[in-house]
Amino acid sequence: MSSKRPARCPRLGRFLPLTRSTRRGYAYTTSFSLSLMMVGWGGNNGSTLSATILANRHNIIWHTKNGIQQPNYIGSLLRASTVRLGTDPSTGKDIYVPISDVLPMVHPNDLVLGGWDISGLRMDEAMTRAQVLDYDLQRQVAPYMAELGKPLPSIYYPDFIAANQEARADNIVPGTDKQAHLEHLRADIRRFIGGYLLLAVVEQLRAGHLLQSLF
Repeated sequence: MSSKRPARCPRLGRFLPLTRSTRRGYAYTTSFSLSLMMVGWGGNNGSTLSATILANRHNIIWHTKNGIQQPNYIGSLLRASTVRLGTDPSTGKDIYVPISDVLPMVHPNDLVLGGWDISGLRMDEAMTRAQVLDYDLQRQVAPYMAELGKPLPSIYYPDFIAANQEARADNIVPGTDKQAHLEHLRADIRRFIGGYLLLAVVEQLRAGHLLQSLF
């Protein structure tokens, strides 16, 4: 930043404007997000995890037989765990803070959800089929689950999936060429990243670790 106060330069014999350096901090925000793509997204675990994140994101409160329940991330390693920083010299007590306040971490509520499943049910229908969550929570979170749509077609190898899943395998990538299947999945990930301006994608392997036979 330049000032208007002149100062005489002995060497040049004329007045020059004085300058001083100024440090300023800037905060930049981007539109990039992080995605969680799950293999077996429409299964019990995938639908329940998605509903849990949506319930927290929209602060859905529901009734249970034991009373009113509020959403939380109790049990989450990253959201509920703490780390000891030291000791308060005035009290002698240890000081703990959440891990998420020490290290920069993406909040689960900000995750973009997606994935694959051999069943073509929409995610709200998959949640109902799983029969895991309380009815009142299902009722309230169902519209948000429906907005997620249905999973991407998945790869169905009977040798890697329990036999009782065959009846629901109506959303599969055709063919038996594993290299072609691999390229199909990679293309899915690229399209997902491009469609949501994602910074990165975390893939959660489920369904008997089917993708281990591909990657």
